[in-house]
Amino acid sequence: MTRRQDGDGDQRALADATGLGAPPPAPAPDLARAIAGMRPVRTRHRFGAVAAVALAGLVWPVIALVHMPPRRDLGALPLAWVIAAAALWAAAFTASLTAALVPRRGDVLPAAGRASRIAVAAMLIVAAFALFASVDVPGVSMHPEERGWSPMRACLHCIGFVFETAAVFLVAGLFALRRLVPVGRARAGLALGAAAGAMGGFVLHFICPFANTAHVVVGHVGGMVLTAVAGALLAAAVIRR
Repeated sequence: MTRRQDGDGDQRALADATGLGAPPPAPAPDLARAIAGMRPVRTRHRFGAVAAVALAGLVWPVIALVHMPPRRDLGALPLAWVIAAAALWAAAFTASLTAALVPRRGDVLPAAGRASRIAVAAMLIVAAFALFASVDVPGVSMHPEERGWSPMRACLHCIGFVFETAAVFLVAGLFALRRLVPVGRARAGLALGAAAGAMGGFVLHFICPFANTAHVVVGHVGGMVLTAVAGALLAAAVIRR
């Protein structure tokens, strides 16, 4: 007991001599004011980026659907098919854009690999639908020759429209992705481009007068594939590590 008491007394003496037992000094006035003025950091909303990109990019598609004449065979096509095809294009757009910009619940950043897989699956499903389920109405649906166009010119025309529709989505999406994808930039860009191209295909579904299978596969689905490739290349080139 005496040795323990002597040891405790030595520790107290050492603490008094070195100042280790004294309370910590008060912070400097500037530091105290800075601490008092601190506020909690506002966390990023999971759906903030995708909402902003969608709102910016949907302006032109809405204008096109309102002001451009509908395809002349729209009223003659089976209503169920029109709805199904439109829903498929819209689903491809929504799934690809959400995968590119929205983290899964519990994650901080979007998963680029998952986004690219979803986008590729969306392109394959849309391509299969266009290849095996395209519908035209003989005598009502238009063919490129009626405008004096070759089939290739008609496809290039629609591909150009898809890129025109995709432009704002790509610009706004790449701006949003600059802080969201430290790795996998090309894969995230591919999903973003696929979503942008799917929206172009959605609009063409209602306004493009050419309904034959080859045109839809090459001009509409091909446009989606090309915007996906463009998104991947742009993301890899523009977004810094």
